[in-house]
Amino acid sequence: MLENASFRYGTIWVLLETNLRVSPGETLVLTGENGVGKSTLLYLLGGLLPTTTGRVLLDGRAPSVTRPSELVRQGIRRGFVFQHGGLFANLTALDNVLLALRYHADVLGLEEAAIAQRGREALRDLRVAQHDFHTLPAYLSVGVRQRVALARALAIDPNFVFLDDPDQGLDETTRHLVLDLLVKLRDEKRITLVLTTTDPEVVARLGVRVLELNQGRLTSMQRLSRA
Repeated sequence: MLENASFRYGTIWVLLETNLRVSPGETLVLTGENGVGKSTLLYLLGGLLPTTTGRVLLDGRAPSVTRPSELVRQGIRRGFVFQHGGLFANLTALDNVLLALRYHADVLGLEEAAIAQRGREALRDLRVAQHDFHTLPAYLSVGVRQRVALARALAIDPNFVFLDDPDQGLDETTRHLVLDLLVKLRDEKRITLVLTTTDPEVVARLGVRVLELNQGRLTSMQRLSRA
């Protein structure tokens, strides 16, 4: 996914000439101390940021930051879960989930009725109560907001999902739901899953390849137990 890729903010290099391959259906964990650039690396891998040098490939194709529908036309669909959910404050929970579906509706060949149905199903799958469907994010609990963010990422039936600290600050019920979902996605091997975390329990529960980012370099860490 990365070919000789580097990235910097001003004079600060976050990533240095890095090569990285993630196999189709693999689950990969990125870890490292706070502030080293894990989120930036995740956005690079997902094609949300352009590299300073080198390139990013998703299933052999280079994502365009300014033309996101190009990948969808080529059969590549990405889901993102940002820190603290990253929901749009002026959209209800359901409209947040429907956003990507509506944006790519012409490429996906979906009518509005089918889009709405898929969005409702995605929310139900994440155990979001129906009375929260039409609620703005500010009036939802942290746990429900994260469930909505996960529903948004999965509603588009993605090939790739990128999650930034998906269990951070959650209540125990939602945290267990998120971890169970990650294990399910890991085992299905239908989606290529990349997530950042500093939580050793998440690392141990998933039991997959772990790379640590430190001073712009990625190094392998020992795998722990697997659920």
